[in-house]
Amino acid sequence: MTKQEVRAAILAKLAVRPEDTVWDVGAGTGSVAVELALAARQGRAYAVEYKAEACALIEENRRRFGAWNLRLVRGTAPEALEELPLPDAVFIGGSGGRLEEIVGAVLAKNPKARLCVSAIALETLSSALDIFSALDLDAEVTQIAVSRAKPGGRLHLLLANNPVFLLSACRETGL
Repeated sequence: MTKQEVRAAILAKLAVRPEDTVWDVGAGTGSVAVELALAARQGRAYAVEYKAEACALIEENRRRFGAWNLRLVRGTAPEALEELPLPDAVFIGGSGGRLEEIVGAVLAKNPKARLCVSAIALETLSSALDIFSALDLDAEVTQIAVSRAKPGGRLHLLLANNPVFLLSACRETGL
């Protein structure tokens, strides 16, 4: 599950508006998809995921948080994106090694879509930067490192989570 601090940064990078149509591609548990849906209350949100266990979690989280404008799309991207409406903002949390095709499909639907891609591996970061550059998108790269305090006897120690890279871009606003 995407950590709370990272979800907040994703929403900020995508600048989600209440009436937006938003996609979460490679939605996993749906934690980002639910946040997107809640931010785009008068709009529509789509969680694209192919793993059955993850789809069940997305449905559970949709109900739990009352994200009634969130629709689960069971399938593999980019093929699962074909029937979706034009997106205003898209988060790509998982690509199954098909990031270039997915970004291409998003931009084919809306060349001015606001994009945010997460990467935890340096190779994914490098690949995403190359893809954005080839598509003439100026990526802003942000690294988020979150640590949380845990009790250690009478003291509190900070334990680090793995850092996450967010790449964001938009032709319209230069995000």
